[in-house]
Amino acid sequence: MSEPVLVVGPGAVGLSLAAGLRRAGLPVAVLGRDASAERLLARSGFTATAPDGSREKITGLSAGRALKTHARAAFFCVKSGDARRAATAARRLIGPGTAVVALQNGIGHEKVFRRAFGAKRTVIGVCYFAADRASLGELKLNGGEDVLLARRAGNEKALETARELLTSAGFRVHLKDSEEGMLWTKAAFNAAVNPLGAACAVESGRIEADPALREVALAALGEAAAAAAASGHRLDYSDMAGKLMLSCRNAPRQRNSMLQDLAAGRRTEARAILGPLLLAAKRRKVPAPTLEILSAVIARLERRLAKK
Repeated sequence: MSEPVLVVGPGAVGLSLAAGLRRAGLPVAVLGRDASAERLLARSGFTATAPDGSREKITGLSAGRALKTHARAAFFCVKSGDARRAATAARRLIGPGTAVVALQNGIGHEKVFRRAFGAKRTVIGVCYFAADRASLGELKLNGGEDVLLARRAGNEKALETARELLTSAGFRVHLKDSEEGMLWTKAAFNAAVNPLGAACAVESGRIEADPALREVALAALGEAAAAAAASGHRLDYSDMAGKLMLSCRNAPRQRNSMLQDLAAGRRTEARAILGPLLLAAKRRKVPAPTLEILSAVIARLERRLAKK
């Protein structure tokens, strides 16, 4: 048996990767926070529902805890705040030749993975596809197939392994020369949509279609982009607003990750996404009233969850 591809974090993004890799005939192991859920996925698989409503059973997964070999590549799809814990949990499965691919939202996790596994093995990326894991055995794919991966000096071999695997799994892979620009661009998009959608409990299509919600989202995006620019981070797209609205139209039924987290009673990634943007705005004296309000609302919702 060839070296398996390890997916760390079988949430919406992780299961989307697992589905594509299994369709390509590759051996895939999943490593989750919960051992029993991990075993259940390995035993029973999960069902992936495509945007057109067609359903496909994904089987043949292995439990990461049961692996006795190093992985060919490890895709980390956990929350940014869980990066250090996930790196520790997966360490024994990461060999000298394993490509480590971090696909998190937010800013700051990239340092965790480079410290844990070294710059040569580490590839930082972001996903631009929409998926919703309503339950452990059900994945809903809502559109998109783009994954961005950042080049850095020395990571060429790991980058090529990641690109090859993701391409075989059906994703469109784009290589980026600026890791910082890639991460700050995704953070700006996430800051504009995720807290607003989570606070209002609406899908992405409503944010684009409703004039009031659209105005708030664009205000948040403008503040995020201004904070990034003032800090010297060049964003990837000249028309950030147009790109944001297009993404909402292309996945109108998507519950963003913060909304999924709150619905499941979990803490969100608001600190990893909004925190760096608000800090940059404060340091550079860039007004960010919309981001401040959204951050406060999400923090209050999380506190209410903690009391339940």
